[in-house]
Amino acid sequence: MRTVFAGSTLQAAECLEEIAKEQDVCLVLTRPDAPRGRGRKQAPNPVKEKAKELGIEVFDSKPSDPDFSEKLKEKKAECGAVVAYGRLISPELLSLLDKGWYNLHFSLLPYFRGSNPVAACISDRYAHCGVTVFKLTKGLDEGPWLLKVPYFPPSPLTCGELTKELTEIGKKALAMALKEVEEGKEQLRAQEDEPDLRYAGKIDKPTARIDFSLPREEVFYKVLACNPNPMAWDEAEIGEKTAYVKFDRLGMGSALPPSQPGSIKRFNGKAFVCCKDGWLELSEITPASKKKMSGETWLRGIRGEVKFL
Repeated sequence: MRTVFAGSTLQAAECLEEIAKEQDVCLVLTRPDAPRGRGRKQAPNPVKEKAKELGIEVFDSKPSDPDFSEKLKEKKAECGAVVAYGRLISPELLSLLDKGWYNLHFSLLPYFRGSNPVAACISDRYAHCGVTVFKLTKGLDEGPWLLKVPYFPPSPLTCGELTKELTEIGKKALAMALKEVEEGKEQLRAQEDEPDLRYAGKIDKPTARIDFSLPREEVFYKVLACNPNPMAWDEAEIGEKTAYVKFDRLGMGSALPPSQPGSIKRFNGKAFVCCKDGWLELSEITPASKKKMSGETWLRGIRGEVKFL
């Protein structure tokens, strides 16, 4: 089946490689080159690099560019596959492909529509974690779904770790879904009309600040959801100074008695921070201008009282 693929991230590149094994991917739509890396030099994104490796023609402009619709007609594309592209496909373009456009989404729709579903799955304690392949319509992530694959991780994962797991599941799900579309065997189902739906918006730096007056489970999962971007953080009061600290991972469990939220104590060779209803281990933190370390290692280098604000 002649297929056009749209995407830009490393995860999308893995999906492109997977579906190209079975489908005739005749065109790749992706974002233009942009400044990347420490030197901030213009460089292609992972999807463009993968397309060149596979010998697939690339269109690296906006889908609204009139040349793109002409290119679709020229290529005689039948179907579209979208993974982490970051731009909407207009209704006009949706109508150009006879078999439609299909999107791989990293949650069990209708939870969580939007740009950051993996982090939302973590904050939700993985209750709606998995992948969904659905047919694109003009609404944001609202189209009928073809395939859902639930996933509940055996242990708590960061957003980066869970994204890798869901990519492995998702690329196979997308390939399977496109095979059904090619054979005319797809069965589309309307998304459920769920109450209190939450959308998965971007987490910015102010939102990523940790409030230790919250329940410890909420803090624990927020840290996972913010790793690796933008990273959960807070300021530590060290004597008369304050220091910026990022939290890579916190751990559950401690027999310490209750204390003020933000208090830090050593116990059995580890460092713990107090939340509203208990303590969390400072398993991995990154103090400003330093490498990642355990909270206990950080405390050994501090003289005087220290607490999080």
